[in-house]
This record gives sequence, C-alpha cells and structure tokens, in this order.
Amino acid sequence: MRIAVVGAGTMGTGIAQAFAEAGLPVALYARRRESLAAARERMRRNQAELREAGLPVDGDALARVEFTDDLAAAVGRADFVSENVPEDLALKQAVFAELDRLAPSHAILATDTSGLSITAIAAATRRPERVVGFHWLNPPHLMLPVEVNRGAHTSEATMAATCELARRIGRHPIRVERDVPGFLWNRLQLALLREALHLIEQGIASPQDIDLAVQWGLGFRWAVVGPLRVMDLAGLATFRAVAAQLYPHLCAATAPQALLEGKVAAGETGARAGRGFHDYPPGAHEAWLRRRDAGLIALRRALAALPPAPA
Repeated sequence: MRIAVVGAGTMGTGIAQAFAEAGLPVALYARRRESLAAARERMRRNQAELREAGLPVDGDALARVEFTDDLAAAVGRADFVSENVPEDLALKQAVFAELDRLAPSHAILATDTSGLSITAIAAATRRPERVVGFHWLNPPHLMLPVEVNRGAHTSEATMAATCELARRIGRHPIRVERDVPGFLWNRLQLALLREALHLIEQGIASPQDIDLAVQWGLGFRWAVVGPLRVMDLAGLATFRAVAAQLYPHLCAATAPQALLEGKVAAGETGARAGRGFHDYPPGAHEAWLRRRDAGLIALRRALAALPPAPA
C-alpha cells in the first residue's frame, strides 16, 4: 500500500512519520521546499525524542518518505491520501477536487479536519463514497487514537479499510458514525472546557485549580478507564442521582463566553503570545511542549505495562 500525505505542518509530518514507521512508503507533499526541509528535521527530532525515552524507533523510516512539491507525483500512485491543510472548508474542497482528479480511482481520500463536514468536503469529488474523516490528535507521532469519521455517503468498505489501516500502523480507530460538528473528540473536549470557563467566570475556581482537577483527577483516572466505564464501576444509579441534581446547574452557553472573547481581544491568545490563562515568559512555550511530550511518552509506557483488559 502506498500513502500520500498532503500538507507538511506539525500534523502532516507526524502522520507521515507514523505511516513510514509502520513500514509503508509515503509521499509527503508541500508547496514549498522550505516546508519539506522543516518536516524532515521535525521527523528526526521526533525520532530522537522517542529513542531517548527508550521507545522502539525504526531507523529506516525516513528513507521510506519521499518529500515532494509535486502534488501529481505525490498522489498519482497512492492507495490512501491523507489531507492535512488548514481548517478552511473552501480550501479543503479545492484540494479535494484536485485529489479526485489526480489520485487513482480506487484511492481513499481522507481528511484530517477536526470538525468540518465530511459530506461537504466529499461534495467536491466524484467519489464521495471513498471520502472519509481520519482525524489525528496532536502530537500525532505520540497520540494513539484516530477518529474515523463517516460522511453522508462514505461506504462501509471505506470505513472498514480506514480502521484496518489505523490498526496496521499501531493506532486505535474510533468510529464516528454520523457527520456531526466536532465529531467525538472535540465535542467531549469543548463540553468540559465550556464548564471550566463558566467556573472561572463565576469565581468558583482558578485556572490553576481547574487544570489540577483535570490533570490529576479526571485525566489521571480516564487514562486507565474511560468515563462510561467509571460509571459502570461506581454504579449507574449513583451517577443518575448526581446527574438529576447537577444538570440544571451546568453551563448551557451557546456562544464563547465573555472571558474567552476578552482574552482573545486583548491579545492574550496563549503560550505563543506570552499569556493565556497562564503566563509564559520567553522560552516557556517550547518548554511546556517538551514537558507535554515527555509526559505522553511516560503514559504510553505505563499504559503498555497494564495487564490485559478483563473480558
């Protein structure tokens, strides 16, 4: 099987690396040679990070990646195309019209969109049954789940083949059976973030304490057992009682809260800007990314050592 990855940013680079490390030939496309050079260097850093952590690294993986600025050459013999351009529907539709023209008729065309409609993207092609969402989580070279998102016309054969490909490269496919805004990952994430912003606005907790509650409480436990199994283990009657009492008091905002809007308007847009909900002196952004990746690697090693899940 031949893979083409369109877009050589952080996501496209990590995705191409994952395919190559699974032994598959990959063509990585970007319009600018500078982007391709940066992608090659990012792959080297990613592999060095894994090697230093004691995780297995395929030293031949980079040799399986063809770095090209020729889209026709990249996708002309591909069996599976992974698109990773910015989150703009018109841009993705234009790219998919080109992919439909250039890729073999049997090729599956996958989009890494985090929330745009698969159906709308597929409408730019003559093969909507072979268009599927293949949404990776950041950083893709470390995160193992991948959403496989069905559009209105995506065939079951396309869904099954994409899930099988995910398993082949060591990822865990998550089937999302309807084309809904945000799919699964972002719907769950934004539901929690909406409540977190509400708690800050109401003076109930600080950003620091909310981060601690999720990192060392919910996140720590959910890394081992998911939220629905937590309910099963504790007893559904208990959660029903809590839900009946608590649901009326949860945030039901239908637009971004004033707290978030105000920070964006003030230029406090996060780590790159030096301030978001926390302060970031020079160098802190990169240091936090390194800390995040080191933690993800440690979690992968720890979870891999768990006993098999009971029947």
